[in-house]
Amino acid sequence: MTKSENELINILITGGTGFVGKAVIARLLEKPWVGRLFILARPQRGRPATERVEKQLTVMYGADRAKELTGRVVGVAGDLTSPALGLGADDMALLKAECQQILHCGASTDFSASLAEARVINLEGTRHVLTVADELRRDGVLKRVDYVSTAYVAGSAGRVVTENDLDIGQGFQSPYEQSKFEAEKLIHAWKRDYPVTIHRPSIVVGQSYNGYTPHFKVLYWPLMIMARNMAQFFVCNPRSYLDVVPVDYVADAIVALLPDSEAAGRTFLLSGGLGKEVRVRQFINDALDLAEVKRKPIMPVWLFDFIRKVPPLRRLLPNEFWSVAEMAMPYYRYLRGIKTRFNPAETLRHLERSGVKPPEWPNYKSQIIQFCIDSRWGKRLPQPEHTYYELPKVAVQQV
Repeated sequence: MTKSENELINILITGGTGFVGKAVIARLLEKPWVGRLFILARPQRGRPATERVEKQLTVMYGADRAKELTGRVVGVAGDLTSPALGLGADDMALLKAECQQILHCGASTDFSASLAEARVINLEGTRHVLTVADELRRDGVLKRVDYVSTAYVAGSAGRVVTENDLDIGQGFQSPYEQSKFEAEKLIHAWKRDYPVTIHRPSIVVGQSYNGYTPHFKVLYWPLMIMARNMAQFFVCNPRSYLDVVPVDYVADAIVALLPDSEAAGRTFLLSGGLGKEVRVRQFINDALDLAEVKRKPIMPVWLFDFIRKVPPLRRLLPNEFWSVAEMAMPYYRYLRGIKTRFNPAETLRHLERSGVKPPEWPNYKSQIIQFCIDSRWGKRLPQPEHTYYELPKVAVQQV
């Protein structure tokens, strides 16, 4: 069951200035059950949090619409790396009086960061959120916390995993994965009297209906290398799977689950799922075909690793190749092949009542790649940025 139609939910959002966070905010502001959104933002270069949030709203909605949202979207000065999120006394009092729910989207997604660096935000930042949640629950009106994790807490499990799997003896492909796994372990071990709902997206790309993304990370690095014809060949396991979902699916799913009392305390896999993944070979061919670049040969991963470790062989390839390879190195693990796959059957059944389901890659691949090409990988947007945040009608139906 969901909340009463007359009851408004005020939500504190961390990571609201990030990719997923902004997509969620755009949808929340269309919902009649949403009251005020408190956006945790770190003051930068002398600019207060309120100014950062106002600027973000202007980017997302244009100046006129942003002014209309003043008072409904409130910037709160804070920092995930600080105890108690660095919240001031006035902001803490405001949250105690009004905040019923926390959506913790904030994270470091830097795949080149060390484990210690990743833990600062992903693990310790989550600890600080839980500490604040404890206080808001004890002295305020907080009822629930929602945490955005990643499907790849499953790491190199090498088998099909479900929503109920967490600690299954897996290793990890990156410090990012391990730090998010540790954050989930912390959540489960934390003694509390409020539910925490966990959302686990897989590899998130741009919006399915216009391709828009403000960040070109993870799969966008190899995608750029292919589309720009920057390599003589590609290093990958062409038979391996990539579980890719567009950000609009992730945001729509989170927004559908936020007011749902039956979702409280559960874990949801926001992935394409078994049989809906993209083979690496198909992903490469789609990128090359849509970018109108001639197909290139594929080098087996074992051969690439061998050449890279033997100096005389390494010198056979030009420096330009190695420069490109180094830029994309943090993401090669996924192109090399991860045997871990996801079965989101319970999640899909739960979301069915809201009409939310993941689109399949063949139905939106052209939008993703065309946006990259048209925007020159984010250097020049063909349209004003706020137009990309306009939701298609199906995304603004009231849930």
